[in-house]
Amino acid sequence: MWWRSTLCKIPSPARVLRPAAAVLCLLALAGCGFRPLYGKNSYDPGVTDKLATIEVAPLPDRQGQLLRNALLTDLNPYGEPIHPRYRLVVSLTITENQQALRTDDTATRDIVNYSISYWLYEDKTRVAVGAFSQMFSFDFLEQHYANISAADDIHKRAAQSVADEIRNRLAAYFGKAAELKAEADARKTAP
Repeated sequence: MWWRSTLCKIPSPARVLRPAAAVLCLLALAGCGFRPLYGKNSYDPGVTDKLATIEVAPLPDRQGQLLRNALLTDLNPYGEPIHPRYRLVVSLTITENQQALRTDDTATRDIVNYSISYWLYEDKTRVAVGAFSQMFSFDFLEQHYANISAADDIHKRAAQSVADEIRNRLAAYFGKAAELKAEADARKTAP
């Protein structure tokens, strides 16, 4: 039946409209200035340059050292700035709660809560402030060394996660500040 094969080759409106709608959505995103938040090329070079001028204040104890090292790597992977323009001060509070008790009252799960506050200074002027908290957990096992290893791993992963969050917030701040400056400059030059 020749007419059946001919009719099946005619595209339905839905088959034509779906790809067209997808292309229109991508064009709309490109036109509005959308950029992904994560990834290698996710920030403007100007924002990345500003992040590289941040000096991270020392933090006490081992958890603070892990966080500071992660921040240094995230903000400037090439090392600390020689002439820093900004100074980042971070306050870190860690609380641990043991949950999921067995019948003999021994815990089977540990929940670690990180409460973070940070302040960004330019000279002696505070330019950005933020606070947030993140929660991590791990299971207790029968082997003592496995528990030590799990706790160490969770603290390393938490430090990296907290550093990533601070970097993203600071990048958003610098991006917004650049936009506001560009708008102010455009208003000054406009007739």
